[in-house]
Amino acid sequence: MKRKTMTKVVAAVLLAGLTACATDNEGVLLKGKLVGATVEDGLITYSPDGNIYENQMTEFEVKEDGLFTYNPELQGESADVTIEMSGIGYFGAHLTKDKTLKMTIEKQGDEWQATFDGPDADISRYVNDLTQRFDAMKYWSPDPSESKPIADYRTMLDENYTALQKAVADIRDAEQRDYYTRLTESQYRWLTIRLIMDSCENDNSDYKMNAEYQQLVKGIDVNDPIHLRTNMAYTALNSLNTVKDEGDNGASCTRLMELTDSLVTNPAMRHFMVQMIGQQYYVYGNGEGDYETFNKQFLEWAGSDKEIAQAMIDQFLQKKQSTEATKAGQMAPDVELTTPEGKKVMLSSLLKGKFTYIDVWATWCGPCCKEIPFVEKLVERYKGNDKVQFLSISIDQNEQAWKAKLEKDKPQWAQFIIQGETEAQFSKDWGITGIPRFIMINPDGTIFSGDATRPSASETAQTIDQQIGK
Repeated sequence: MKRKTMTKVVAAVLLAGLTACATDNEGVLLKGKLVGATVEDGLITYSPDGNIYENQMTEFEVKEDGLFTYNPELQGESADVTIEMSGIGYFGAHLTKDKTLKMTIEKQGDEWQATFDGPDADISRYVNDLTQRFDAMKYWSPDPSESKPIADYRTMLDENYTALQKAVADIRDAEQRDYYTRLTESQYRWLTIRLIMDSCENDNSDYKMNAEYQQLVKGIDVNDPIHLRTNMAYTALNSLNTVKDEGDNGASCTRLMELTDSLVTNPAMRHFMVQMIGQQYYVYGNGEGDYETFNKQFLEWAGSDKEIAQAMIDQFLQKKQSTEATKAGQMAPDVELTTPEGKKVMLSSLLKGKFTYIDVWATWCGPCCKEIPFVEKLVERYKGNDKVQFLSISIDQNEQAWKAKLEKDKPQWAQFIIQGETEAQFSKDWGITGIPRFIMINPDGTIFSGDATRPSASETAQTIDQQIGK
């Protein structure tokens, strides 16, 4: 159900999101109905100011008659939300405080469509169009076999932008029409930059040196709330950071602090930068280098967001302790796994007598899905060899999405899922703050590597060969 994450900006972090509960009270902001299909639940995402680290994600029940409701406490007079239903689609809506929007989702031809009735229905129609046309997953696929050439994605993006420029004219209120015109243009810039970044990654070139990229970030006001919402504010600020962030990225993060101090006046943007810089250093950079000095610097710089900074530092230190506890030679922490059929099994019961390679992943994690074909190649390479086994452990909270992926891929190796408190404890035990994560365990149940090489790395097969004496 959750959207698949996109490289660094929207990373596969395990701390994201605030989960709330939908209500059935009278006067709800959204009353919806799904017609012609049956699903158990859905997911609504509400972002008060565009800060991805503080998205409010609410699971809602879809009743047998297709009815569902959503009633958040809006921080402003109105807000846009996204509605996801597994197997149905991804929709957008515009909610207004103290008013009820009615939404109907039904199939028209081969596509599921949403219609709206109530206050600002014209805005909801546009928000839904914008949400679907600018859905990032239209322009990138976690499955390499389904990926299209960058040029094709660019053509599709331009066509959708042209359609949206025409559609925005249907918003009656002039102020709202101007807002969504600017929001759409900013989002178009960001999606174009994402494709430029992908292209440069394919070419092994520096995207910051790309002339079109430089033109797109030129003149962007990093304090404009619209640009915070579309990620253009951070992109423009980061474009000024010329310090390389490979390996020990402490210097790069320090430069981002300096740029924030000199250019950012919007409190919401500064709040976001505290979280982003912490993410950059402690998760993407793994706190390499002199982390104790950086911790002090970061904590002091965070100012009024010191509690957030301290929590990130504490999590990082906990991860280091977990890494120490899962060093080679230690017994692998046990965990209860669930099979696709619902059977419970302890990890320890699967380990005896075989060298085990574990893939920790999720359907919404793009880098995870990119590695799956390489796991498949390893499975094929060692087919019939009873000295080695491969296990995939999903941390999907949406079991339906996981099962749908398995049904589509039909993997020929053992699949398990962990959720809720079990997943939280597993991640804590292994110090997992981002996925994919790969683990190698010896035949006696001791750890060979708590943070093993990816299946796409040539060293992985070499290591397995050495350990099984092939």
